[in-house]
Amino acid sequence: MTLDTPSSTGLRVHATAGDRTAGTPWMTYAAGAVLVLGPLLWAAGMWTSPPASGTSDLDYVRSLGRDLTMTQVSALLLHYGNLLIGLGLLAAPSLVRGPRGRGLTVVGSLLAALGFTNVSGTLLSDWWNASAVTHLPAATAAEVFAGFKDSSLLWPWDGTEMLSLLGPVLLLAGLARAGVLGWWTIAVLVAGVLGMMFIPWDLPHLSAVAILVAFTPFVMIGLRLLRRGWLSRS
Repeated sequence: MTLDTPSSTGLRVHATAGDRTAGTPWMTYAAGAVLVLGPLLWAAGMWTSPPASGTSDLDYVRSLGRDLTMTQVSALLLHYGNLLIGLGLLAAPSLVRGPRGRGLTVVGSLLAALGFTNVSGTLLSDWWNASAVTHLPAATAAEVFAGFKDSSLLWPWDGTEMLSLLGPVLLLAGLARAGVLGWWTIAVLVAGVLGMMFIPWDLPHLSAVAILVAFTPFVMIGLRLLRRGWLSRS
């Protein structure tokens, strides 16, 4: 049986803690980088989104079938934009120092992560719809899409989309209470999202601008994480 001396145990604990601390900045850098990149990908996905002539399922599937390459590019950009934002926001609570605002920030980041990562998965339907409208009459493809949306157990998945707004609002409120960001960031987020909701479907470029406005607070969080990572190494 081997017994550790107090000095050797202390050295080992100190080394382990040092290794953990040394690895932390790189995770902070990664989270900051994806929060800067994610909104840009999201906006690029909207910019390249095929414009639809209306809001019906038929208009939507027809728009996806007009340019299959652009449809796939847009879907990929939106998929990874949502995914990176969802994962990156999980690091936002690390910016809070002290108890003030921490609870809101943690809850908001978890809800936002669930909302954005779930939305990223729904982009797979763009490939299905594009393929359907290519191989079937457009009206039939629209009926298939409508049947998919009427699935009885779809709502626990796509119903979480609302969390991608509620979560960030709570997150930004927590960061504002903690003094990390200003309260005005909530207004920017909500204004940008509302703008995108009311912009006609045939104006994807304008929707991309609205997204950049809405997600500006995410970029700000990302830049603060990058700064935190840099300072922790100095």
